[in-house]
Amino acid sequence: MKRLISFMLLTALTLSANATEKKVTLRFIETSDVHGSFFPYDFTNRKPRVGSMARISSYVKQLRKQYGNNVVLLDNGDILQGQPTSYFYNYVATNEPNIAAQVINYLGYDAETIGNHDIEPGHAVYDKWIKEVKCPVLACNVVNVKTGQPYTHPYAIIKRNGVKIAVLGMLTPAIPNWLTENIWEGLRFDDMVKSAKKWMKIIQEKEHPDVVVGLFHSGREGGIKTK
Repeated sequence: MKRLISFMLLTALTLSANATEKKVTLRFIETSDVHGSFFPYDFTNRKPRVGSMARISSYVKQLRKQYGNNVVLLDNGDILQGQPTSYFYNYVATNEPNIAAQVINYLGYDAETIGNHDIEPGHAVYDKWIKEVKCPVLACNVVNVKTGQPYTHPYAIIKRNGVKIAVLGMLTPAIPNWLTENIWEGLRFDDMVKSAKKWMKIIQEKEHPDVVVGLFHSGREGGIKTK
């Protein structure tokens, strides 16, 4: 478990009924780069590990008990690959729901995006996983070349206590530099800045959200330059 981000968001809304303001406290939790760490044990190195989704589950239950429905739970990708447990569900127990989907569904995630290592197992694995996950899987800049539309949901709308939250997902466009085309055949990975400008305009005009959250599986600066 490489990263867990937790932060508070305080927003004031004007209610049209009585023109008064109320303050709503939202708690956003984001996991990222889980890499198959679902249990507190490293099956590769055969030793216990501190960070796991089991620990996250306990933390999220605690927060939901404290904040109720005002907790928003997001995942930022790279969940399908990394441990023997993932390999087993990706390539052996293919008739069963992928464990990555089972965990996301059990914890009640609100949305997640795709990481580069989620593309790595190939279409058969991630297409099946996307169908099994109950929350929206987001990636506005991963485009189906046949339709010209995003391959998954471009964004999700989450409502909490009168607050309308838009979550926009994106993936690094450097996938073709790392993976052979047969793994991502039929997909195009568009520039993130251009995609963000396009979809932010759509979100603002169509959804009129109170809050916008970016769920981007990419570094902020540097890395491979794509043409």
